[in-house]
Amino acid sequence: MDAVNVDGCTGAKFHLPTEEDLMKCFDKYDMTHKRRGVAYIFNNENFKDPKLETRHGSSKDTEDLKTALMSLGFREDEINVYTDPTVKEMLRALEDFNEDNPDIKGNIDCFICAILSHGGDDEIIYGYDGKIQLDELLSCLRPDRCPYLTGIPKLFFIQACRGSKIDVGVEKNDACGFGFEEKPPRIPIMADMLVFHSSYKEYPSIRNKDKGSWFMQTLSKVLKKYGAEYEILKLLTAVCNHVATLEYQSSKYPEYNSCKQMPQIMSTLRKELKF
Repeated sequence: MDAVNVDGCTGAKFHLPTEEDLMKCFDKYDMTHKRRGVAYIFNNENFKDPKLETRHGSSKDTEDLKTALMSLGFREDEINVYTDPTVKEMLRALEDFNEDNPDIKGNIDCFICAILSHGGDDEIIYGYDGKIQLDELLSCLRPDRCPYLTGIPKLFFIQACRGSKIDVGVEKNDACGFGFEEKPPRIPIMADMLVFHSSYKEYPSIRNKDKGSWFMQTLSKVLKKYGAEYEILKLLTAVCNHVATLEYQSSKYPEYNSCKQMPQIMSTLRKELKF
């Protein structure tokens, strides 16, 4: 069924939103569960393929993000760090999450997954031994495959290049409850997800071998300092704002000098999320 047929479907049920309906649109995720949540960090720094350079600085990004998450209420044993995992190990970790954590149902505020690796066009992510489509990893946590996370916000932080185009920038001109006889509400399969990419599609991400990446360092600092003060989209927009001000300079890769980086937020969150 194409878009034209959908638009012209006379049997579709629809009603204009009432004031009560609109008020419900401003719901907040429940962040008062017994546990803050569960976090997975896939830190791919080394690779089997010699053509893929070692991602020096990625371990610092990992440790700083872990510290930031703990400042938001995550326990250390709730943060699972995978060092140089293979593609199968990343997939297995996410696929097994549903089976290994029956006690999390109704007990966690959110789920966070950070992937720090090389990437490429067409949303490719590299494991130690190969590559995989990012969507294949994300889909492991859809509610039809991982019912324990139904309605739970799932945040993905992706530190990886998405291409090799150079962004040189431009100059600015201006210097829920329901009754017994009611059916429980359904939600879309891709609901309650947020994917925060370090760069826009087809563009690279910048990383310093000693200080870490622009994106992860900024994200960790913002979460640690302001994570409990502002709603998640405001926090991530602040990360975008700062990273967008940075400019690359290097004698080793002069072709990227003055290169800019623009993170991208992709969200299907239905409610406000504040730690």
